[in-house]
Amino acid sequence: MNRPETESVRILYIENDPGLARFVARDLQARGHTIEHAIDGAAGLARLAEGGIDLVALDHHMAGHTGLDILPRIRELAEPPPVIYVTGSEDSRVAVAALKAGAVDYVWKDVQGHFRELLAEAVDTALENERLRRAQARAERETREARDRAEALLREVNHRVANSLALVASLVAMQQRAVAALQDPVAAIDALIETQNRITAIAQVHRRLY
Repeated sequence: MNRPETESVRILYIENDPGLARFVARDLQARGHTIEHAIDGAAGLARLAEGGIDLVALDHHMAGHTGLDILPRIRELAEPPPVIYVTGSEDSRVAVAALKAGAVDYVWKDVQGHFRELLAEAVDTALENERLRRAQARAERETREARDRAEALLREVNHRVANSLALVASLVAMQQRAVAALQDPVAAIDALIETQNRITAIAQVHRRLY
């Protein structure tokens, strides 16, 4: 979702520990972001369905499911926000699975809480990458639209050129018949000059079209 530059980024943190979520929110708010907290995957998906979320920080361990169960459902959204996967598991396979499922980054949640700073940095990086991705997509879309307009104009010009050339052929044929019936060479020259003037007029029309 595009936002005015003066509006803060809105981040959804899906985490089953409200106390930890408050610490993370404090750190991210210090960087000018707006933080919302969802207690589990269901609540997070419901909030995402409402729209207006720019980035998701998704925790791995939750009651009854893991973030890996929720991540594919986030990616199925019409315009899914980037997801940073937060895991306390030291099993590297969890991080690999999250990245394969569509997470843009992952942060290991250490017990000392140092991960909060790493998460804040990952958020800033992910937001910048998303901004660049959207800018590239917008530029590519504008390029395609400009190309389509140019092709449509070219087809129109080609159509008009074909019609005009058919008209010129008809005029020349008509003048040819008129000249053949004339005995006066001056009149024949005048007829050819008239044909030349008509061709010149058509050429001027095409210059305006181009």
